[in-house]
Amino acid sequence: MAGRKRFKLKVRIKVRNKLLRRGGAAAGIVLGLGFIVWLSGYALQTSRGLLDGRFFSFKPVSIVINCPAPEAAASARKLFSGAVNSPLTAARCRELSRELRRRHPALSSAKVFRNFFTGKAEVSAAVEPVVAPVLLNGATMYLGETGRFMRENLSGPQPQLFTTQLQDASPVPGLVAFIKEVRSLYAVFFSRPVKLDCGRDGAVLITLEDGTRVLWGGFEFTGLKVLRLNEVLKDALAKRGGPLRIDLRCFKEGKIFVSTLS
Repeated sequence: MAGRKRFKLKVRIKVRNKLLRRGGAAAGIVLGLGFIVWLSGYALQTSRGLLDGRFFSFKPVSIVINCPAPEAAASARKLFSGAVNSPLTAARCRELSRELRRRHPALSSAKVFRNFFTGKAEVSAAVEPVVAPVLLNGATMYLGETGRFMRENLSGPQPQLFTTQLQDASPVPGLVAFIKEVRSLYAVFFSRPVKLDCGRDGAVLITLEDGTRVLWGGFEFTGLKVLRLNEVLKDALAKRGGPLRIDLRCFKEGKIFVSTLS
């Protein structure tokens, strides 16, 4: 048998060069992507290092305390006294803020601001206003604007027109607004309130200065209740004398019950 002819595959010079160029470009792209990934990882590690304070940290040259309550301001100065010229990271700021609020629960907020241009830090704390002091199971507490009970009063002394007594520390919806309204109408009462008792179920009993006891009912219609109470009180005192027991719990239905207090 005649031997088979063998053929060599010859690639044109232009085609070969073109293939080489494509292969080199692909290899360059792969290397470039690898470099970008490495550079991104390095940048991320570097930025974390900066944030963690390994390469840079904020050291305040001074700390300004901005708090209206002298007691809390003094605590803040003592708490932050060691922070001057020492690293003050964001985590440390949060930690100190939480500690300040733990020491003074009557603060509604406490934040630390760092000025990287001036090198100063500012502690800004706000006080939750006190609506009224209350007797809670015989102990004096302070009712705040949000309805919570606090052990301290950072709002300063306030005139106490009447005593407020509660049997339970559970929040009473509407109590804050009610106390404010009764206080604003204090001069309108024919006989001024001297004591406000709030039971566990939110039932309110108001004792007037002449000894009359008023079962108040809900917190709605406060202004109308005061006006109607004055009319009933004047008429009943003229006919029966006092002190009286007046029930306003059915005021919504237009009913008021009056009896002599035994």
